[in-house]
Amino acid sequence: MIPEWLPNIHPLIVHFPIALLMTAAIANFVSLFIQEKWWDETKNTVLYLAGVLFAGVTYYSGTIAADTVFLPAEAQSVLSEHSDWAEYLLWFFVVYGLLRIAFHWFDLFEKKVFKIIAFITVMPGLFMVYETAEYGGKMVYGYGAGTGQLLQAEQQTNESTDSTSATPASFVVKENGNWIWEIERNSVSDLIYNFHWVKGSVQGLKPLIIQSQSPKLRLEAAEQPNLFVTHNTYQNVQVDYLINLNDLEGEVELIHHLQDAENYDFVSLNSSGAIIQGRVENGETMVFEEGTFDRKGELFVRVVADETHFRGYVNREMKVHGHGDAPESGSVGLKIQGAGSILISKIEMTKL
Repeated sequence: MIPEWLPNIHPLIVHFPIALLMTAAIANFVSLFIQEKWWDETKNTVLYLAGVLFAGVTYYSGTIAADTVFLPAEAQSVLSEHSDWAEYLLWFFVVYGLLRIAFHWFDLFEKKVFKIIAFITVMPGLFMVYETAEYGGKMVYGYGAGTGQLLQAEQQTNESTDSTSATPASFVVKENGNWIWEIERNSVSDLIYNFHWVKGSVQGLKPLIIQSQSPKLRLEAAEQPNLFVTHNTYQNVQVDYLINLNDLEGEVELIHHLQDAENYDFVSLNSSGAIIQGRVENGETMVFEEGTFDRKGELFVRVVADETHFRGYVNREMKVHGHGDAPESGSVGLKIQGAGSILISKIEMTKL
């Protein structure tokens, strides 16, 4: 029953909890000054509870919607903020609804002071409604189905930010710290210059530029893991990869927030078509979420780490979406293990 032009049901129902909760608050305020025979606290409570019910349904639909949309880097932090505020809102009004039920149970609404207390208590919740709606509006009208003026403005800013070097290079660092590595004939030198090895060595990867329709960097896997990362560290990041795993019998981990060999976050892709998102902490692996993907052909893989939100996309489809404690800033890189080889066409890192 969802229209073909609509990616999910969330936009259809998102306005119901906003309308119900705001109407409940307005009615709550008005009821402080009118006689109970016209409007009383029971009706206010019914409106609030209806708002809570729709907020729960809307929040659940939003978590599903987040897994069905592909967003530009500029919108990733907005999505995280929208999700966080929506969760705060839901839990606040669940507790507030229970508080009002308790007031009814003990007949506290018979006293005017408790009516005032109940109305004042709901104020933080209305602020949460505003914040959730604000970030949702940015998602739609700034970066998604709306006019896109925010994205256009930021794209113009990025386009005006040239690389720090005027000479053509395979690995280009922009003034804002973002970088892009498009494989060219000199990319083996860029690999050695821009990364350092935590495990293994560059010799163990046997890097080679393959000249086909477009140059690709071939890295060979071995039984012992080979892990290399950037020299610089980053906090919130989005890293895009164009890679081919057809000739790999093993696993490649897309590493971010690496502190050392025993502490880092990752999204792993293996030759059986499994994708795993997780964290290695003091050598112990914690899995945030698992999924599957089609490993055939060249893959566009996106890894997003934004505060406590972690997302992994394959060919623009979200495959894993986990949550954990916000990590300390760390390096970005790759870990390869197994047999065979992988092909890399491009890697791009964007700070969120």
